[in-house]
Amino acid sequence: PAATAAPEAPAEVPAGSGQVSLQFTGACWFSVTDGNGKLLTQATKQKGDVVNLVGKLPLSLHLGNARAVQVSYNGQAVDLASSTRGEIARLKLGQ
Repeated sequence: PAATAAPEAPAEVPAGSGQVSLQFTGACWFSVTDGNGKLLTQATKQKGDVVNLVGKLPLSLHLGNARAVQVSYNGQAVDLASSTRGEIARLKLGQ
């Protein structure tokens, strides 16, 4: 049988970095900080908005309305349940 190819990564990501995608299903403020402590972005987004970022690991996310965001890391969905308290999620990706 022929070997099956692995799914392609969404984009080329430099070594030591990770890619995060945020898809908003409602209003949510958020911030993303890279492994150097540099703030990559912070904003309030609305339903239908999408943000894609690449940064040095680990990436720290702070989401003000976690139920209004779908997060993926390097193309894989991220479950926010264990990182959410009330409506706010704080998590690190790529530790």
